[in-house]
Amino acid sequence: MAMSRLSDPDRQCVLPGDASWLHEVRYLEEVLRLIAGAAVVAAGRFDEDRFVLSAGTFEGAAAVIGRLADEMEEPADGEEEAITVLFLPPWELDYLWQVLAVIRRAQAGEPAAADLCELLHDLSLGLGRTVEQITEDLQRVVAMLMLDIPAVHTLATAAARAVGLPSGCAGPAPDEAAVREALGQVKAGWAAAGVR
Repeated sequence: MAMSRLSDPDRQCVLPGDASWLHEVRYLEEVLRLIAGAAVVAAGRFDEDRFVLSAGTFEGAAAVIGRLADEMEEPADGEEEAITVLFLPPWELDYLWQVLAVIRRAQAGEPAAADLCELLHDLSLGLGRTVEQITEDLQRVVAMLMLDIPAVHTLATAAARAVGLPSGCAGPAPDEAAVREALGQVKAGWAAAGVR
């Protein structure tokens, strides 16, 4: 198990030690930065609502994906770790959630998000992906980070104990059977999000 170097712990996120699923969606960082750039231009023309959300929200979501992809490096010794535990501040998850919601609105054809839909379509052509695929990939990232079941907390506690955090910070240490059961439950959650 590995513990994250990300700062400001708040939300426990348990992710596969094999980060290949995240590297496959790394392109989302560029997509969101391009939308943020377009939103900056629109705001400069006094059309702040053109892409529904502020440039800062799109930029914040892009930064989270980029940091996660950087943070989730392949294990140095060549052996895959079962899990990595990350702690994310809630506002970072909120950026991703807001962006996913507005992209869904654009995909659904909501008039207020028509400009965003058009921009996403243009970007998707350059990527060789559809707007639906972009939406699904972002949804996968959000689902993985927002998996909030008791098993996540069990694994996070076990990881904290493994790296020597005091028991007062991590809670009582779960036994090996509880950790195995929790890992099975978390893996089922990953599979439901489309990550194996």
